[in-house]
Amino acid sequence: GQGHAAVLDPHLVAVVVGLSGCRATTRNTRLRPEAVLLPPGSTLAVVPFENLSSSRNAGLAVTDLAASVLYAHDYFRVLEVSSLQDDPEVRFRRVETAPWERQLGVNPAAASAVGRALKADCVLAGVVGEYGHVDGFGETAAVSLTVRLVRSPNAEVVWAGSSSRRVSSFAFGEESAQRLAHEILRDLLARMVRDLTIQNRMRVQAEK
Repeated sequence: GQGHAAVLDPHLVAVVVGLSGCRATTRNTRLRPEAVLLPPGSTLAVVPFENLSSSRNAGLAVTDLAASVLYAHDYFRVLEVSSLQDDPEVRFRRVETAPWERQLGVNPAAASAVGRALKADCVLAGVVGEYGHVDGFGETAAVSLTVRLVRSPNAEVVWAGSSSRRVSSFAFGEESAQRLAHEILRDLLARMVRDLTIQNRMRVQAEK
């Protein structure tokens, strides 16, 4: 069936798209209306997503996808963070927990430290909750992601969004999960850019 939107308050919109064939989506997004503006051209760093899934490299894969999607939008100037991996002053690290390699994400305070180290205006951080197949036959791919846009100077969360999708797939392996992750990120980050664009436009009009 078609999706429907339920407005919970003026600033929080929850969209639940019901089963459509063999696909289900749940999405939540929120922009803080009182947040300091992040105009087009602001610098942004994408830090490693925390990987809570059982998929070995999901955190790194989703981090790379998020950076690529943001490059394509051209709203932010995206900065590389790889040079900070060995900086002891920045909590930007990876650990191994047998048998899976899990990437540790960063909380808003740590994310803002990365942003300040790079002299970035803001940081995109996130969590991979689910990534892979939810059955033993590889028939249902499932991905669940949460993203937060954090201002570097004060660790203020400007925008947050989460989305989970499940879809029937007979493609074994992680290819179908990667496609789902890409779809989710394109949707969430497009909404983030749209919300920021609208916020900037409204503030400019209000100041005239």
